[in-house]
Parts: sequence; structure tokens; C-alpha cells
Amino acid sequence: MKLPADPALRLRSAAALAFTCSLALSACSSGDSHSVADPLPATPGGWTRLVPQATTIDGERLTPTCSKAPGSNPEFHFWARRGTSNRLVVFFEGGGACWDGATCALPITSSTAPGAAALYKAEVLPSDDPRIYSGVFDLANPRNPVADWSFVYVPYCTGDIHSGSRTASYTNPFTQQPYQIEHRGADNFRLILQWIRENFQAPEQLLVTGSSAGAYGATTHYPKIRAAFPQARAAMLGDAGQGVVPPAWDVVRNQNWNFQLDPAVYGSNPQATRTTDIVPLLSAAYPNDRFGQYTTATDLVQMQFYDVQVNGLSGVQGTACQAWTDGMLAGLATQQSAPNFRSYMAAGMTHTVLRGVDPDASGVPLFYRETSAAQPLTDWLSAMLSTTGSGWDNRACADCTTLPACPF
Repeated sequence: MKLPADPALRLRSAAALAFTCSLALSACSSGDSHSVADPLPATPGGWTRLVPQATTIDGERLTPTCSKAPGSNPEFHFWARRGTSNRLVVFFEGGGACWDGATCALPITSSTAPGAAALYKAEVLPSDDPRIYSGVFDLANPRNPVADWSFVYVPYCTGDIHSGSRTASYTNPFTQQPYQIEHRGADNFRLILQWIRENFQAPEQLLVTGSSAGAYGATTHYPKIRAAFPQARAAMLGDAGQGVVPPAWDVVRNQNWNFQLDPAVYGSNPQATRTTDIVPLLSAAYPNDRFGQYTTATDLVQMQFYDVQVNGLSGVQGTACQAWTDGMLAGLATQQSAPNFRSYMAAGMTHTVLRGVDPDASGVPLFYRETSAAQPLTDWLSAMLSTTGSGWDNRACADCTTLPACPF
């Protein structure tokens, strides 16, 4: 199939070819004859836990794995359910990040003591189960805009915001012991995407989303998901992953994770793409799709990670809070110049909203009670997913972006 010279037409033609491949995998891929994982039941039902197997995709042998941090469980699995409508959510889980010998020496595992210093999920935990969440996972709530959609839930356990493809060798500065981390988030999702193609043939609508580290996973994998289903009406929503990073961060990202971005959108040298440019380039590449970001104005978790990136684990802290807020506001202003991008900036310091893990005293999660930006968040998301987009506007809380002092 010869691709046209016009870039926009070339993207659509490449997507059409990918869709054809999804219907005839044996003709377009050198994958194994077996499926990546068990098939999802054809009828709507509850959540299914799926364990992917090592599979050859496009000539490369991919083995699913978590980080293999010392003392962690390397088994990787994911979750899915078939809804009653022909619409699909692909949700990327969050769980911190690590990028050098010091940060990767602070994993979260099933045996991590409560309150211990930790920066990233190194294994899939028992609590990483979508059946226990609320928010968009409350499938019985009539206010949930995606209650009847199918879901694929992508757990996170590789420290690389779902976007690495490298075995990194580090030295623990606290013990001087060498160790390795499997930054294989991108490889894990390549396996899951193969399975998605096999189990969801032609969804009419897509929502690619994720929280925290998963918000970045949603952006990096959006082009491949979009190519798998080019006929669908599609949107991407990042929850608490605003891309505020110091100038040197992209070099670290590329060297230690082998950060993966799709050349179809980011060109022949995709790793040269700055983190701050990823969402603007996505929205330009898919002008008929919708792109959104949710954040609180003073998200303490995002501030703390920015602080560690700038100052290290024991640097001179105290300035990162306002610096992160300034960077967040500047980034949103740039992204809002695109006609197909909107943001929802809420008041407060909480981190993430979609999983509904922050109920009030009566048990109602923030996802269903958030109105600080002059519109209920559930209404904003419904408008984003609607056919016309009516009511989907940039929303922001009033006078809520200044902290009196950095609290760490």
C-alpha cells in the first residue's frame, strides 16, 4: 500500500492499513499462532484478570514483566471487561516513577512497610484491582459517562510511565549494591494492544485515559491505539499528569528508559520530542479527536516529583511548589491554543480523580462531587465524549493557584 505525500492523509492511510492488519493478523504481523492471553467473553459481564504470555510481535520477542526490583514479584497481568455498548475505555494505571540508582532503590511492593519512603510501584499489587474502585469504575452509577463501556485496565509496575523499553543497570547509593530494573512498560502494552485488537474488532468510540503515571502512558500509546481503530470517534484524557519537567529531564528519560514515542506522529527521531510538546503534537496530528487534561491547581504529588527531579532526594527543597504551578499554567495555556484541547483545573491539592479513591465522609468520591471549576466534572467529561462537544470548555477554579508556602 503506497502512502500519500500529504502528512495528514499519510496518517489516515497508515491507520487504515493498521486496521486491515487487525482483521488479518497473520498477514500483517510475525506474531505467534497463540493469543497473547485468554479471550474475553463475547457477552457483557464482569471483570476478567488476564495473564499475557511471551509473544513475537513484528519480529521481536516480548516477554511481559514488572520491574524485577529486588524483592518484588515480576508477574504482570491486566484486567478487562465487556460492556453493553460498543465503546471502549483503555485506562493506564498510575504509581510513581524512578529513573536512577537512588529513585529506583525506593520501590513499593506488597511487603513495603506503611509510611516507608517509596517512589514507584515495582509490582502489581493486590490493590490494583479495578473491581474495588469507584469514579469511572463505578459501573452502576448513572452519573458515570462510561458506565456501559468496555474497559481494558493496564496495571503499572515498571517505573517508566508505561513508556520504557530497556533493562537498566543501577547501583543502590544506600547499600552500594548493583541491581537492574526492567523498564518495560512500552513492551507490556504492545502485548496488551495485540490482545485488544483480537478482542475488540470495531468499537465505535474510544476513550484513552489514565491517572498520574498512567496519564503519560495514555499520551505515548495513543497513536498506536488510534491506528488499531481508525474508524472510531476518539478522545484522550490525562488525569494528573501535566508534563511539568526540568529542562534536562528528557535526556534522562531517553537514556534510562529508552522512551518510546510513535514515529508516525513524532517523526524519524521521536526521542527528540520534548515532554512538554507531546500533547500539542498529538492534538495537531489528530484534529478530529478531542484531548483533555484534569489537574488540581496545587497537586502535591506532582509537585513532589518535580522537586525530586530538580533537587534530588536530599536537595534544597522549598521552591518546587510555585515553580510547578507556574509550569502547569504555562503548559495549559499552550495546549489551549489547539481547537480540540480543553482542560479542567480544580481547586485543592489532591492527586488524581478518575479512580474515585478519595471519598468524603459520606463515601462520595471527588469524581462525583467536583464542581470547583464552575461545572461538575462528570458533566465536563460527558460533554467531551458527546457527539457535538457542546458544553466542553476550558474550566478553571478562581484564585486557587498560590500556596502560602511549599509544605515539603
